[in-house]
Amino acid sequence: MNPPVNTASESAERLCQWSRLVLLSSLLVSASCDDGGASGSGGALASWTLSDEPSVVIGGADEREGYLLHQIVGAARLGDGRIVVANGSTLQLRYYDPKGTHLFDAGGEGEGPGEFQSLVHLTRLPGDSILALSWPSQLVRFGPEGRYAGSSPYEPSPCQGCMCHDGRLFPDGSLLMVYSLYAGIYQSRRCPIPTEPRPSAAIGRFDPATGVLDTIAELPGAELSYPAADRMFAYPKSLVHGIARDRVYLGDTGSDIILEMGLRGDTIATLPVPFDPLPVPADARQQPRERESRWTYIYPDHYPRYARLVAAPGERVWVMAYPPAKEHLDHWDLESPSQFSRPEDGGALWRIVGRDGSSVAELRTPEGYFLLEVGDDYILGIHKDEFDRESVRLYGLIR
Repeated sequence: MNPPVNTASESAERLCQWSRLVLLSSLLVSASCDDGGASGSGGALASWTLSDEPSVVIGGADEREGYLLHQIVGAARLGDGRIVVANGSTLQLRYYDPKGTHLFDAGGEGEGPGEFQSLVHLTRLPGDSILALSWPSQLVRFGPEGRYAGSSPYEPSPCQGCMCHDGRLFPDGSLLMVYSLYAGIYQSRRCPIPTEPRPSAAIGRFDPATGVLDTIAELPGAELSYPAADRMFAYPKSLVHGIARDRVYLGDTGSDIILEMGLRGDTIATLPVPFDPLPVPADARQQPRERESRWTYIYPDHYPRYARLVAAPGERVWVMAYPPAKEHLDHWDLESPSQFSRPEDGGALWRIVGRDGSSVAELRTPEGYFLLEVGDDYILGIHKDEFDRESVRLYGLIR
């Protein structure tokens, strides 16, 4: 199916009218009804490993100026090995040499050229330029040497009626937009609590250069918890994505399949989830201890099938197993770089799925590690220690 191609204004109007989003939802829902044959292992798995120690550590217990990091939004490794860290607490891009030595900072809080009102995401553009996304609607570019190179607003606006989007950047400078229902007060409008536990979400790619928004897919969104509606999900299912140069991986964490989609909405492949359903045990079904709680938690029979997707070289996708948590986890705990937390269970388990759908390898990342980027021979991510001190760490990848 070829999706419609719309101007920004036409897309905004269309988003306001979306009440039944069924383009690919039926595919995911039907797949989730079948628990058999979803491992996708395709035989014995290779055991990939990481270097015993990180080759680069930036931040953590190092409180020197330029190394103290907090609320890290993301990081990227440049072609010459330099690392750029988006530090949310100072609204700066911090540049480090290949060994992790601080070079300089760019950006900062403000409304002037090269400054940010917020930092949401960053990506490396061709030629080692950096593009940063600043809320609510600003794209800020920095050249290969870290100098400010210009900024531009983008449309459509973050919210259209009660449909709001989370924006993420593709490596070509376009934006992945996930529109879903919002509950609460937005500007002068009061948005009601959705009646469905999983309102659908619309996924699109917006090109700031042309003002065109292409529909990629329409899928089940996150399982939404609202205390006022007596609805709290202990281990909510959600919509997750992994961004590659020319494609995006989309998944419903309660389903058996992952969609590999082109940027204009064409389905490249349908991949099996490489993990079998894991039952939620009785000791992971505890109700809140607070006596004044006015709601009860809703527990599924099984944990979500997986937690995250990260695109990797060679047209592969890394799939993270959902941790068998004993305490309630919100999807933000696992998916947001600046807010993630997870049980100390020996690290996250990942399986690497190839283009043909087979699982080719598995490995564990260290405890407290949030994977951001996979290279041919390295991984880059954020680490939180027992004191919640944040660092950026680079490990060698050994196949």
